[in-house]
Amino acid sequence: MPAPKGHEPYPGCEKGGRPKVYDRKFIENLADELLEWLKQGKFCWFERFALQKDINPDLLSKFASENKKFSGAYEQAKAHQRIVLIEGGLMKKFNYNMTQLLLGHHYGVFEKKETHLTGDVNNPLAFVLNGIDGQTKDLVNEGN
Repeated sequence: MPAPKGHEPYPGCEKGGRPKVYDRKFIENLADELLEWLKQGKFCWFERFALQKDINPDLLSKFASENKKFSGAYEQAKAHQRIVLIEGGLMKKFNYNMTQLLLGHHYGVFEKKETHLTGDVNNPLAFVLNGIDGQTKDLVNEGN
């Protein structure tokens, strides 16, 4: 609500007006700008692009869901970011723990840990007993 006639605007409401509405043309121009920004290769975190454009970074995914052209640019930005993180991690440019966290959280890339133990879940010592089964009688028979 604007200030009463002849009254100074309330603090924080100096600009006034309604929230921004982003039309198709604006979003598609933004897609072109995002692709150009990626070509510069200066940054890997594309949310920085949104902040430089004075746009809430959360709107990028909303634009991608609403506009096919922006969706393509957004997917390209995510692929670029993933590649930079992986290559930066391999070349030890980035902190390992932070790279692992970001890849896991944003891209579902996790370190796979496998164990090859076999046995009975209800009898956890079964694999040990199976390993020595049949060998104890040889110990007794060797003495004869």
